Amino acid sequence: MAWKEKCFRSLMDAKLFLSTAHMERFKELWKVLKKQPFCTKGMCKCLFMAAWDQEHYQFLKDTVDEMIARKDTDTSYMLEKGRVVLDNVALSERELFKLSIRFLEEEGRTPDERFLLKLAHHWVPIADNTLEAGRLLDALE
Repeated sequence: MAWKEKCFRSLMDAKLFLSTAHMERFKELWKVLKKQPFCTKGMCKCLFMAAWDQEHYQFLKDTVDEMIARKDTDTSYMLEKGRVVLDNVALSERELFKLSIRFLEEEGRTPDERFLLKLAHHWVPIADNTLEAGRLLDALE
């Protein structure tokens, strides 16, 4: 069984979703994303983090929809959009966007927890769970 088929169940079994809404948003977009040629473990990590709240989820969903319409086969467009956003968000969000960029650029690697120290306290739970989800995804075959 490929990692894409194990992904959602593995995240559920590890109890990494922070709420039912977080899980439902992830599940909704994962059904679409996992069928796309640009779907990678890095993209999945980005989805896990973005699904935490509606605003970030909608940004990612809109980006994925654009990538599908463009018939993209890699994540370069998402990287481009992420870099543009860096200049327009507050410090903690900037760190989370940087993390997303790292997920896409450094496929198969999840950074350590040091970056958590740069975040406002309310961002730490999702960032910490995203790192754990990243390590879990990295281990899936």
